[in-house]
Amino acid sequence: MTSNVPTLENPSYDNLKSADESHQMHGFGHPYMQKAPKSLIVFESGSGCKLKDVNGNEYIDCLAGITVSNLGHGREEIAKVAYEQMCRLEVASNQRNLTTQPAVQLCERLAELSKRCFGESFDGARVYLTVGGAEGIEAAYHLALRYWDKSGIMGSSSPGYWKKKKIISLRNCYHGSTFVPASLKPEFSDYGWHRLTEGWEDSKKEDNTLKFFSSIDAPHELFFNKNNIKKGENVGQAAARMLEERILEINADEVAAFIFEPVQGDGGAVSFHPDFFPLARQICDKYGVLMIADEIMAFGKTGKWFGMENYGVAPDIVVISKGISSGYLPMGAVIYRDRLWQTAMNSMSTKMMVSDIWQHDYTWSGHPTCCAVALKVLDIFERDGLIDQAAVRGRRFLEILKDKLQGLTLVKDVRGSGVMLGVDLTSDIASDVEMRMLLEKKIVLRASSNKHCLLMTPPIIMTDDEFSQAAEALKDILNSWGAFGSAAMAKPRQW
Repeated sequence: MTSNVPTLENPSYDNLKSADESHQMHGFGHPYMQKAPKSLIVFESGSGCKLKDVNGNEYIDCLAGITVSNLGHGREEIAKVAYEQMCRLEVASNQRNLTTQPAVQLCERLAELSKRCFGESFDGARVYLTVGGAEGIEAAYHLALRYWDKSGIMGSSSPGYWKKKKIISLRNCYHGSTFVPASLKPEFSDYGWHRLTEGWEDSKKEDNTLKFFSSIDAPHELFFNKNNIKKGENVGQAAARMLEERILEINADEVAAFIFEPVQGDGGAVSFHPDFFPLARQICDKYGVLMIADEIMAFGKTGKWFGMENYGVAPDIVVISKGISSGYLPMGAVIYRDRLWQTAMNSMSTKMMVSDIWQHDYTWSGHPTCCAVALKVLDIFERDGLIDQAAVRGRRFLEILKDKLQGLTLVKDVRGSGVMLGVDLTSDIASDVEMRMLLEKKIVLRASSNKHCLLMTPPIIMTDDEFSQAAEALKDILNSWGAFGSAAMAKPRQW
């Protein structure tokens, strides 16, 4: 019987495109994106800040892979570490009382780094290794639930705060697409908690309690409902007040955690008013709510190791991924305060109960090769002073971007934190701009899921000339929008 399935014995572009259409399901994609003529880009190689496709076209990668390649593509010194570790020991269990040398060393390194950055509150910090960001968010939420479940009331032997299960997030967020992360984003309508219920946060259940996942507006002038700002308040103070009001509305005895990104990545590199996080820390301490910082994208990019350092606030739990391995292998980690570990694991008990076991793990957690690569990436960051470079180059890139886009009618705001840069448009055309930049200008950037923001997260090693080319290309695309015939699609945003 002859099969009609295309083979890749001769991997030409046409063969690859046919096979892709026949078999692959793309994340955040649609078949039209694969089938449209010449729309599919098949990358073949990368070096530094450049990517090359199978047709020989070269692209400037202003997205750093998927916001991961802080060190750029094709670093042989990292590949060598992975090869040597695979030859020595490619994989071993990291469960129960088993581990590997790279896993132990990485946990120690991250614990020391968190104490250096956040101070004594992270003395003796604990680390749980994951394979990526979304898995880390799942684990962080589980840890928060377990902590409150194991917390005796007022130091007695009474059962813990088992009702503290609910979690509050910020709108315009993105924490991942597995169940808990998807549930944290109210704009996700087809998966997560809201897919299993009739409504989301603002609808009440029969017992008149808010659902498990709730949110408030992000404390930024362009993303916060100005009708909620009282006289004399700035947006940071108003958002903090709304956080407290939401905690009380739900019932503080039922709120386990408040989760946030220090800089919203997918939302368009959105930093927050400086008053917000110090006030949020006070509120969370007042009502017994854990603060979970999603540093999956921000880690290493903002000019500090952790984005929360820019606000001078230490969270209780930190989730990192992406840049920890610079994209060379999947890697993630949950870093948290020792007091949470002592309680959650019932570490003072003289015997191990079944209920004390951490019933959470992934097959690839603590993968020795991934850990070895992460250690090498951290070494390169330290050796080359890349945290300081992220701050310096980020400021320069922001100046270039503002200069190029100044005066364009489609541009509402240009902002940045280190090498996380965002362009806010006056119309919901970000996806179209992304596609035109890719196909016409050979520039890789990202449209936010909110449809009106563009995200650029170039590798820290990108040069001024490379970034200037990308910024000039974006200027050309936005300037030519009407001539391109898309003016009808550029519907004004509803503010």
